[in-house]
Amino acid sequence: MSDKKIKHFLVVYDIPKAEADVRPFNTDYEAALEAYGEAEREHREDESIEVVLLGSDSYEAIQRTHSSYFMLAGKHADDRVAAELAELGLR
Repeated sequence: MSDKKIKHFLVVYDIPKAEADVRPFNTDYEAALEAYGEAEREHREDESIEVVLLGSDSYEAIQRTHSSYFMLAGKHADDRVAAELAELGLR
């Protein structure tokens, strides 16, 4: 895949809510990089937010390769509760 075919996606992931806000930039790397810098500055002090810039041939591909950002919020919460119960020996 050549650099000209790589599509860029800015992901701002709210960890407690298990929600990803994804902004596509198609092949405009400069615009994606600028938006990434802005998002990093905006969320610099917030440890509950992850900001990543991903490149791939499609949105579907990043959903597969970075699936933790795209899990359903309810499922994610259920997994966390189950893990915590298991640690406490209650499950």
